[in-house]
Amino acid sequence: MKKYILSSLLLVLVVLLCAGCGKEKKTSSTEIVNQQDIPIDNVSVDSETGPGSMGLEMDEDGFYVIKDYVKTTEMTVNVRITPSTDAPIYKMLEEGTVLERSGYNDEWSRVVLEDTNFYVYSDYVEETTPPDWADIDVPEDVEDVPTVKNIIIDPANQASDNIAKEQVGPGSEITKQAATTGSVGAAYGTKEYELNLLYAQLLKAELESRGYTVTLTRDSNNVDLTNKERAEMANNSGATVLIRLQMNFSANDDMVGVMALTMSDNSTYNSYLYEQSNELATRILQGITEDISTTNHGIYQSEDMTLINWSKIPVAVISLGFLSNEAEEANLVSSGYQATMIQGIADGIDYYFGVGMETEPDTDAE
Repeated sequence: MKKYILSSLLLVLVVLLCAGCGKEKKTSSTEIVNQQDIPIDNVSVDSETGPGSMGLEMDEDGFYVIKDYVKTTEMTVNVRITPSTDAPIYKMLEEGTVLERSGYNDEWSRVVLEDTNFYVYSDYVEETTPPDWADIDVPEDVEDVPTVKNIIIDPANQASDNIAKEQVGPGSEITKQAATTGSVGAAYGTKEYELNLLYAQLLKAELESRGYTVTLTRDSNNVDLTNKERAEMANNSGATVLIRLQMNFSANDDMVGVMALTMSDNSTYNSYLYEQSNELATRILQGITEDISTTNHGIYQSEDMTLINWSKIPVAVISLGFLSNEAEEANLVSSGYQATMIQGIADGIDYYFGVGMETEPDTDAE
């Protein structure tokens, strides 16, 4: 009898233990299902490394492969040819520029520009929603390759300020001063508006000798032309490209060199002109740096430059040097240096129109 009671107690104990085991197993299984059901957007990620590496394949270069979009978060962000701070700069982008990203690692984001991979430091970008670039209407008369060598040159600035405000682009709520006199050389007091006109006149003469039709937005310093009016003049001129010539100025008086500006590749106003404008700027910088030993600061994409935003033809703004640097100011006012610079600009324009182009553009901008 005692044996029977003891056996019964043992049997009840075993049943209870088994029931407990079954309950734990069921709870564990439910937790796994719930984790799988959590949307990927709700997964916590490390803000320093982007979207994390969950489920992403790593390529042979050590980058997680992804296709998403990021935007720049600093005032200027360098786009480099390789993922290194020692690598040449291909472009400088302003804050808020949206880029397609094809990969990332702990330090660098790989971005796609003109169907080519470049690199930006990941600390200077953040994820953003896909852009709606396709909404921009492209005029039917925009040509892929320019055929007519008809150019309009805008010598930046003028002798008197125009303090009126005008929209930086069609439909924009942002306004800027309509026109300025530009900077003044730190060492010799060179007036930028005068120097810009001189270079424009010299370039016009050189291009006309090469068979171009050339118009200037102004042939005098005593004009009152807003930046919007200059762009509209170019749009109505019959010219195939617009080139602005200007000087640069920096609080760092050691800065020297040339650079260019175009619209961004996702411009609200005229992104359909980006490829041609970028090609024009690239070729002009190539021509200059083949003839003059100077720093090439590359191409900077601008969203708030009135002349660029109102243009309906390919446009490149070329900064020829820094009036804040004594040695460069001295060069810029030298007739010999001017002649060499003009030859370089004209050669670059020839390259853009497919004349005398034997080399690839120099992307080793610093």
